[in-house]
Amino acid sequence: MKTILLSTAAGALLFSGIYANTGEAEEVTADKEAVTMEEQTGANTQEEMDIIQDQIPSGNESVQVVEDNPHKRILFIGDDANQKKYKTIFIKETSRLKIIDLNGGQIFNEII
Repeated sequence: MKTILLSTAAGALLFSGIYANTGEAEEVTADKEAVTMEEQTGANTQEEMDIIQDQIPSGNESVQVVEDNPHKRILFIGDDANQKKYKTIFIKETSRLKIIDLNGGQIFNEII
């Protein structure tokens, strides 16, 4: 179940990453550029989700995208009751991933 949820979240991140700019930027961006951005986001997202799955125990099946812009992506991950348990911050420029247990502090902070 956790794998399906995180895979779904990764797919949602792919689509939201492309359209994170304002409506004006979407009109200016050519189709070829959008495809290139999607490919870059997809590679980062897959690696990011693999590490998140390794670091966070199963049973946390709610994923909320708080922010996803060209610079960073912030997620809240929680349980079935939508209780937020973890926060992840992915800095896209440096490929740094931070995972924070909201009850116990930082559990991961590395460049991936």
